[in-house]
Amino acid sequence: MLRGKMKILGVRIIDHRLWAMGRHLLSSIFYCLLSICIFCFISSSAQAKVNCLKCHPQVRNQLSRGNVHKPLRKRNCTICHSTHASDQPHLLVKPTKELCLSCHKKAFKVKYPHMPVMEGDCDKCHAPHASPYTALLKKQEREICFDCHQKEKIFLGKKLHNPVKKCLSCHKAHGSNYPGLLNKPLKGLCFTCHQKTKIIVQHKGSALKGNFCLSCHNAHSSKKSHLLRTYAHSPYAKGQCQSCHLMQGKKVGKVKSDNRLLCLTCHPQVENADHFIYSHIQLTPGSNVCLDCHTPHLSDIKPSLKGSPKQICFSCHRDTKNRLLSNSPGFKYKHPEAKKGNCLVCHQGHGSNKLFLLKEGGINTCTSCHKRHARFTHPIGEKAIDPRCKTKMDCVTCHHPMGAKDIYNIIFDHREELCIQCHKIST
Repeated sequence: MLRGKMKILGVRIIDHRLWAMGRHLLSSIFYCLLSICIFCFISSSAQAKVNCLKCHPQVRNQLSRGNVHKPLRKRNCTICHSTHASDQPHLLVKPTKELCLSCHKKAFKVKYPHMPVMEGDCDKCHAPHASPYTALLKKQEREICFDCHQKEKIFLGKKLHNPVKKCLSCHKAHGSNYPGLLNKPLKGLCFTCHQKTKIIVQHKGSALKGNFCLSCHNAHSSKKSHLLRTYAHSPYAKGQCQSCHLMQGKKVGKVKSDNRLLCLTCHPQVENADHFIYSHIQLTPGSNVCLDCHTPHLSDIKPSLKGSPKQICFSCHRDTKNRLLSNSPGFKYKHPEAKKGNCLVCHQGHGSNKLFLLKEGGINTCTSCHKRHARFTHPIGEKAIDPRCKTKMDCVTCHHPMGAKDIYNIIFDHREELCIQCHKIST
């Protein structure tokens, strides 16, 4: 029997006893790996197809519904769920948005995403396993929209626009490259159904553009015939088209002026907004900025607004819109008036000498409602300087009315995190 040192496959073996021990160790490792492979095989997705439905009869019962999600139909539960543990609800392998996006890639690549899509709340509208409705919807198409969109704001009267029976006639469900989630540009959408030549005749020969239709007509419903809006701009109501337009006999021509001077002829008080430090009406010099918010003909909201203040403000302030509508924990708490979209409770519409177009400045605007905090609060005002930016502290130093992570719209956790932003703790 050989004794001494031997070299086998690059490993030095001192004697036969070490060789026997090594062979025994390799054998143990082999059988261990074999056991792991067998375990993985019996725990594979093929086995999970049977095991999942065995313990989840409520899911098995959904297989008889009209539309079944493809992974469930193929019993591939592990595409979406982990078999052992997960940081996500329902043992999902990823957050809902990421999980859906891994297969449904096109739904998110749009300029204007639907808010539930942007937030990853796919299961707000869709059932994850099966549904009797198309596209795995939880309800019929028309009904599911009203889970979020209030019926009383859609159905203003008994006169209904026929496409209202099917929202997706005009809108896209996940998102669109056009405002309002429209499936076409507004200027051409109306003429998809309404013949342009007939419309021109009905409007006394005016060469109308599709994007002006909503200036007079409600897209969904109305109390009046032809879906006309409720409140009329005074010259329009009196038939005095010549107040704003050049007339060619009885035919209505172009407007007399393309800038805001046209409106200031009758509304001189608005010109005072030019003298404010912060002014909305100076935003687009050379064009009629009034028409960004107001309609010159008919409106459902006084004073001749194109939509609710919330809709109008959101059309420009998209960061505020995303914050207020977000379900993110960082924006969990919102000021009640901001959440309702009552922007004009705190802000001036045309202009203000106060930052953010506030009516009375940061502190006075807040304390007009929160009177207790006008008498008792953390030091604020000229004598309280924020050490971080060297400016005077006010309510929004600690609170964010449009959305914050902590109770009372506090930007940071109020128990410690908020205080140490300024009051540094030395160790």
